[in-house]
Amino acid sequence: MNRTIYVIEHWEPVEPDFGRQHLVARGHDVRVVDPWRGEPLPELTGDEGGVLLMGGPQYVTHLDEAPYLRDELRFAEQVMEKDMPLVGICLGSQIIAHLHGARVDFHPENHATFGFYALQPTEAGRAHFPEAMKVLAGNSQGWEMPRGVTPLAHGEVFPNQAFQAGDKTIALQFHPEVTRAILDQWQQDHGETIGKPGTQSIEEQDAGFDAHDAALKDWYAAFLDRWFGPAAV
Repeated sequence: MNRTIYVIEHWEPVEPDFGRQHLVARGHDVRVVDPWRGEPLPELTGDEGGVLLMGGPQYVTHLDEAPYLRDELRFAEQVMEKDMPLVGICLGSQIIAHLHGARVDFHPENHATFGFYALQPTEAGRAHFPEAMKVLAGNSQGWEMPRGVTPLAHGEVFPNQAFQAGDKTIALQFHPEVTRAILDQWQQDHGETIGKPGTQSIEEQDAGFDAHDAALKDWYAAFLDRWFGPAAV
């Protein structure tokens, strides 16, 4: 039997992201849920393969504008209580950080990221990340490192980039899942962000994708295989 991995989305990407494609190719039963469209979150038994909480344009600090995020906060708590594998990416990482009591907010100098940036693993993070790694980031909010977690990586614009909580929860502020088609979509839909302090030009982003995406995807595929394990039980 193939266990279900739920992917909680917050927008409509032009195509399934690399992580979804990889998990399907590995034989996982991947089910996408769109709370932002009004779709209900699933009832969990604890036997599922895990959950991916994805990124999006919403803010944890603006729950009145995205009230479904309150349901997602409770849902993420249930995932952790049931000791299921949980990965939070960008907004997803901010949801996890918020649940661990950390402050989530805009950059203090109104900086943002949009492009490829160096990731610096901590000593504990070397078990997850190579020493020389550049990752795609696109965010204007970040999180303080929660208490009681294991810091895994730091970054250039937003200092906190990854942490692990317990054995099965990991938060990644960056975006390893973005394909070339999705990056094109970002550049078209969020072009107003480009030019803010901290962001890169489209030419720099394109060069970064050409130089670093293959290694980033290799890392993400291996990470997903390790974090969620084999498809069949």
